[in-house]
Amino acid sequence: MQAHASYVDALAGDAPPEPQGSTPPPPPEAPHVAPASPVDEGAPSFAKSLLGDGPEGAAGALRDDARRFAAALALSAMYGLSIGTRDGGLSILKHAAAVPLAPLAVAGLGVPALFIVLTLFDAPIDPPAAVKAAARGAATTGLVLGGLAPAMALFVTTSSSRVGAAFSAGLGLILAGIFGLRAFLGAIGVPLGRASAGVRTMSGFALAGFAIFATALSARVWWSTLPIFGGAP
Repeated sequence: MQAHASYVDALAGDAPPEPQGSTPPPPPEAPHVAPASPVDEGAPSFAKSLLGDGPEGAAGALRDDARRFAAALALSAMYGLSIGTRDGGLSILKHAAAVPLAPLAVAGLGVPALFIVLTLFDAPIDPPAAVKAAARGAATTGLVLGGLAPAMALFVTTSSSRVGAAFSAGLGLILAGIFGLRAFLGAIGVPLGRASAGVRTMSGFALAGFAIFATALSARVWWSTLPIFGGAP
């Protein structure tokens, strides 16, 4: 009887549906990430353009070093103008002409002598590297002096004591000289790092002697030429 019913159901098309396999859902699409656009850092700052790496090539490097020296002398003259405002008149021009003399004397007298000594020690340094280090040192000195110029002009003109004005002006010169010497030694030490241990040791003594010479020469030039210190009236 049951077999007969199953046969009739099959003929009527009412057979139970066959189970269908479940279709897996499609994988999620990976999020679309837009390519990162280059960050626009804008124009380099004045300090970065003055102390950063210059263009490649001998002509470009020489032109860049000349620009550094010119900026250093101009900024140093600004500091001279600021401390010359205490007396006014021709004293302003005398101070403006006297302050750049120290970095100019160090670059013109001390750096060539140091280069000769390093060459005798067989140090791996060439004239362009020495000029580049001198330009960086002078530019750093000028930047510090130029940054101190406005505050120094305010102080020397409002100070009731000439000794106090001279003392503050001297502190500014010392600070600029320290930063400039540090920049010079750091720049000239890059090629010296490739030398042997013996050459580096002898070069270290030479650099120490140069630091003492540059300090004494700058102090002598500023003390004898700046009217605020009693020199070159």
